[in-house]
Amino acid sequence: MNISIIGRLTGPKGDIAYQILSKIAPQFPLVKFNIAGGPVSSRFKALASNNVIFYGFVDDVPKVIKGADLVIGAGRVAIEALQLNTPVLAIGEKQYVGILDKNNIAQAQESNFGDCALDEFHDFNQISSDLKDFIQFNLKREDLSAVVNQYSPANIMPKINQVYSHALADVTFAKKKEVPVLIYHRVVNEKLTDSKFNVYITKEKLDWQIGFLKRQGFNIITFKDLANGIKVKKPIILTFDDGYEDNYLNLLPLLKKHQEKAVIYCLGNRSIQNNIWDEKLGEPSANLMSDYQIQECHNSGLIEIASHGLKHQHLPDLSEAEVKEELESSKSNLEKLINDKVVSFAYPYGDYGKREEILAYESGYDFAIGTVNGPLNLTDNYYAIRRIQIFPSTKKFDFWKKTSGFYLRLCKLKAKDF
Repeated sequence: MNISIIGRLTGPKGDIAYQILSKIAPQFPLVKFNIAGGPVSSRFKALASNNVIFYGFVDDVPKVIKGADLVIGAGRVAIEALQLNTPVLAIGEKQYVGILDKNNIAQAQESNFGDCALDEFHDFNQISSDLKDFIQFNLKREDLSAVVNQYSPANIMPKINQVYSHALADVTFAKKKEVPVLIYHRVVNEKLTDSKFNVYITKEKLDWQIGFLKRQGFNIITFKDLANGIKVKKPIILTFDDGYEDNYLNLLPLLKKHQEKAVIYCLGNRSIQNNIWDEKLGEPSANLMSDYQIQECHNSGLIEIASHGLKHQHLPDLSEAEVKEELESSKSNLEKLINDKVVSFAYPYGDYGKREEILAYESGYDFAIGTVNGPLNLTDNYYAIRRIQIFPSTKKFDFWKKTSGFYLRLCKLKAKDF
C-alpha cells in the first residue's frame, strides 16, 4: 500500500509530517510512505528508510496522487485528491479531520480540510488508529461526488472571475462616493399619451442626455467593462430594462452616433415577444427585440446584453428552485444567443432580498441591480446596486442633479424617493 504525504516540510505542516513519519510510520513497516514536498532537512533525512521515501519538490503532483492509495494533506492537496478519486486523510495546520467521508466532509470544508480553525487540535493516537483501520480493512473511498463537483473548474472559475471583477471595480471606484447608474426602458420617437407607467424616453431627449454626459466629461461604461477592469475618471452606466424592439430601432443608432455604450436587460425566454407583464396592468403592448436584433446589438460592440430573468417574474414570490431557474436558465440562454458571457442581472420590478442576492452570486453573475433600493455606494454590495430613474418628464436641470454625483445622498437627506 502507498500513502503519500504532500506539502511543504517547514513550519506547522512540517512538524505534523515529522510526527506522522517518526511516530506512526514505524507502526506500518509494510506500507510505503511517499513524501512529496520540501525542503528535506536533516531531521527528515534521518527518517528515510525502505518504507519512508522523500522525493522533495515535484512538478507532477497529480501523478503522485494517482499513485497513492491514500493521500495525507490539507487545502488544495485534499481538493485535488478528491478530484482524482483518491481517499484523503485530512490534516492541516490547525485541525485533524480524519479520513474523509460523508460524516466529516462538511467539517473538512469549513476548516479548509484542517488548515483553518479557531482551536488547534491534533490527536496522533487517533491518526494512528484511523490509518490502521484503513490499512487493515482496505477501506474504500466513499462517494463524495456531490462535494467534488463543487471544486470542479467549471464551478470554481466563475467564482474566481467574480472575485477579480469585484476587486477591479473596487480599484476603479475607490475614491468615488457615487457612481450614477441610470435606468431607462423604452426609447420612442414621440411622446406616448397612453403610457400608464411612463417607462419610456423620447429619442430626442435621450440624444440630448447622452450629449450632455459627454460634455460633462462622463465616461459611459458597462458592467462588462467593470468586470474587465476598466479605469476611468468619471464613470456612469446607462441601463435599459426589458429589451424592447425600439432599443434596437432607436437606441442603437444613437449609441452609434455618439460612439457610446449601454446595457440592455433582456428576457431569457425567447418565446416572449412583448411586454405581457405590463400589458396586463394597462400599459400599451410593445414588442421586444428578436434574437437577430439582440445579436446585432451585441455585435455592435456598444451594447452589453444582460439578463432580466426568464419571464419577468417577481422573484420574491417564487420558490428557491424557481428563482434559480430564472437566474441560471436566462443566463445560459442569452449566452448561447450572443456567444458571449452574461455578467449582470436586473431584478424584475427591482424587487429582491438577501436570498435573491445570494442566488445571483451563486448563479455566476458578477453584478445584480435593483431600481431605487440598495446601498448608496455601488461598491458596498455588487448584488444590490441602486439605480436612478429617468422619466419622460425629467427636465434638463433635474437630469444634471441626478447625474451630479451627490444626488442619492441629497435624496437621503431629504428622505425623498430616488
